Amino acid sequence: MTSTGLLALAASLPIVVSFVLLAGLRWSAARSMTVGWVIAAALGLGVWGMEGAWFAAAALKGVLGAVDIILIVFGAILLMNYLEVGGSISTIRWFFRRIESDRRVQLLLIGLGFETIIEGVAGFGTPGALAAPLFIGLGFPPLAAAVFGLFFNAPNPQFGAAGTPIIGGVDQGMSAELIDGMGTEAFKMLVGQWTGVMTGLTFVFWGVLGVFLLIYWFGDDDERSLSGAARSTLPVLPFALVLGVITGLVQWAVAWFVGYSLPDIAAGFVVIGVGIVMANANVLVPEHKWSFPDRGRWSDTWLGGLDLDSISDDEPTKEMPVWLAWTPYLLVAGFLLVTRWPGLGIESQLQEFTIGVTGLLGTELGWDLQYLYLPGTMPFIPIAIGTGLLYRLDFEGTVEAWRESIRQVAPAAITLVVVVSLTQIMRRSAENPENVAGMMQVLSEVLANAAGGALPMVVPWIGALGTFVTGSNTVSDILFNALQYNAAENVGLSKGLIVAIQNVGGGVGNMISVQNIAAICGVVGIAGREGDILRKVIVPTVLFAIFAGSIGTLLVYVVAPGVF
Repeated sequence: MTSTGLLALAASLPIVVSFVLLAGLRWSAARSMTVGWVIAAALGLGVWGMEGAWFAAAALKGVLGAVDIILIVFGAILLMNYLEVGGSISTIRWFFRRIESDRRVQLLLIGLGFETIIEGVAGFGTPGALAAPLFIGLGFPPLAAAVFGLFFNAPNPQFGAAGTPIIGGVDQGMSAELIDGMGTEAFKMLVGQWTGVMTGLTFVFWGVLGVFLLIYWFGDDDERSLSGAARSTLPVLPFALVLGVITGLVQWAVAWFVGYSLPDIAAGFVVIGVGIVMANANVLVPEHKWSFPDRGRWSDTWLGGLDLDSISDDEPTKEMPVWLAWTPYLLVAGFLLVTRWPGLGIESQLQEFTIGVTGLLGTELGWDLQYLYLPGTMPFIPIAIGTGLLYRLDFEGTVEAWRESIRQVAPAAITLVVVVSLTQIMRRSAENPENVAGMMQVLSEVLANAAGGALPMVVPWIGALGTFVTGSNTVSDILFNALQYNAAENVGLSKGLIVAIQNVGGGVGNMISVQNIAAICGVVGIAGREGDILRKVIVPTVLFAIFAGSIGTLLVYVVAPGVF
């Protein structure tokens, strides 16, 4: 088999079969990706003729590389569980309920502020899982709580969990030798900067769109039309625009000048602070307080099949001072800000502390862990433990936080191990006795030939597809970053910008991810209503993907065509 087309067809099998099993047969991600791994292994050894030692070393490098990401996921989830068990989340819900009664303002404060912070410090589905019950506690219909828990988590996962999609997608999905002419850290910074440009521009209108859709889908009868929704959106338009611009501007500025670990955390804290001050001072807040129709008029679809009595008494309690509830988030933000701030020299010093393995199985491949620089080991896990001491958790509460974290991270850990190992096998298949182009290379060539100059418009959809079936922006990047990089090189476009567009597309897919929708249905208690949610979120998903492709095209061809 020498034809590039036939090689590409063979190389696509691990990914295509995995996706079919995930989306079509609803297998778990770990199980589906394991089948993909077996196919990739058979192709690598049988078709590409990889030497046994090289194949085993590539697979092992993937397993070890997944450890970095798993530590971030575990640390983030552990911190969230300490906050949940300690009463911080309940206090924050209590706090939001007393700020402002206008549902449009509540939507913006939680969506642009709270969810952005949670994505920055945790990611991996936690923003929607925490925001949805918060929305219900404020009086939102369960379906609306689920929909907007997903909606506002679209321009954020690109920098989620202290930049994990960029850390994992570039470090584990690519390699220093692939990024020819630029170091890995510089390339990650470049991807983060241009990701911030695109997501920052999205935030400008995302809050307005969210309010419009809230009214269009869940308003009174006369508001559930384009003109009616626009009429009720207009009074809050200035407030929404100000918060959207602030969110986007801070996210972009931090990504551009500081780094990819802090954009969400910084943007969320700034916008929630400004928003609360504006709401309390009635600055740009509409005089007429908008709310949903009377509960007695809510349809079964709005209720997600729940009984009204089951959601009417969700009254959050204040279990500690509000400042204390926010303290762990501030500690995370402060640590990342100080250690990542350019010019202080702390970042490079922390990166020097490593443990690792060289010469895996007698090959040139190796692995190392920067344990003082990786967000999972520093600061997530130490701050989580410190949170337990700060909140004086008893032994049972501490055990519950750790047990729940291990339970939650286990499926993701298995998936990440398999996916990163799969990606390494596909990438390293280029090293074979016959010098046949590797799996990723032939796929990239076919993609480049098919998309041609329209590649920037196509890339967001590929990124969104990856997240749709895997439930993770990070996994989508690991799977497709090298593919997008090579395709951009084949077409002669900016490789850094194309990888950034892929990263943005991965966030787009979070809204329609099968796993995310199922998870949020479980949290809200409306299992079986996934279709109702999907029919809603598909609209903003298409709009965001088109917008990302259009902005990406403008950047690639007009604004920054000379970027690496």
